[in-house]
Amino acid sequence: MSRIAVEPDQMEVLLRRTENVASDASAALGGFAITADGGIASDKIAFIVRMAIEAAQLAADATNGLATVARAAVTGQLGDEAEVFASLQAITAEHFG
Repeated sequence: MSRIAVEPDQMEVLLRRTENVASDASAALGGFAITADGGIASDKIAFIVRMAIEAAQLAADATNGLATVARAAVTGQLGDEAEVFASLQAITAEHFG
């Protein structure tokens, strides 16, 4: 059987770093102009740029969402572990003094 160990402090550092990168990307995307002087292809170039910006924003949003889910999973795992430990202590105290 495999064992997965999670260090909450290390996970928090990793999740914050990931959220900071996503936030920086999101902020940088706001500075892009979606107009271009491409002659006859200007509207096509603007469309492609707009789609790329929207895709990048979706990636940043997904990153933040995944960080939120990961943080909840770590918190839940720690809570469950504490509950199991408390139950085992109660059983041990009750049956073995």
